[in-house]
Amino acid sequence: MSMDNAKSLNGKSTDILHTLDHLGQRIRGRLKPTLVTRTVRYGLRRDLAAPLEHVSAKIPISSRRMTQADIDIMLPEDASALPPADQLEVKWRRLFLDKAGIANGFVAVDERDGSPCYMQWLFGRTEADIVADLGGFPRFGRDEALLECAYTPPSHRGLGIMSAAMALFAEHATDFGARYVHTFVGTENIPSLKGCRRAGFDPHMLHTRRFRLFGLLRDDTFDVMAEDDPRRRWEM
Repeated sequence: MSMDNAKSLNGKSTDILHTLDHLGQRIRGRLKPTLVTRTVRYGLRRDLAAPLEHVSAKIPISSRRMTQADIDIMLPEDASALPPADQLEVKWRRLFLDKAGIANGFVAVDERDGSPCYMQWLFGRTEADIVADLGGFPRFGRDEALLECAYTPPSHRGLGIMSAAMALFAEHATDFGARYVHTFVGTENIPSLKGCRRAGFDPHMLHTRRFRLFGLLRDDTFDVMAEDDPRRRWEM
């Protein structure tokens, strides 16, 4: 067997293992330990027509479109050097990337050295099919957008980047005529909810997902909160 053939076969084996690992992640994500379970998320919304006080991070940042180089840095194929929890975060976002692609991704850049320090995806009305394929989101109107799948690498946490970056990313939605930008956060994730509030996102709806038959079946409901619902204005 030539060295060229050996490299080719090894490459195929690596691709197969990578595919099987992704498949395993999907299966483990769907199977639940009990017959019926439920998760609840807040759907938060920012009205881009409403004034927002400038949100700044503890370091200077700017925003731009995501590149493959950013993916290689922030979501490395080999994440073994990261803590176990972050290894899972990276794997989950690579699965998201498989469906969402890179075209709608944005990154915040640490202007001190030019390194990417936060990532998130922004989808408008022309990406309705992608959003539907991702699952777990309502159907949005022509003047609405979705901002999802945030990630801050360990090197840049605790610097207030999330709120500042979300505020910047959301404003790109005006490029395709959106007025409202939505994002979804688990009701127990208080740090992220606080970050969203600082970025101008207010509670707007409640997303309930029910898993049945150990996660093999699921259904989603999206209930817009009444205007006088105190959760719309509460401080966390």
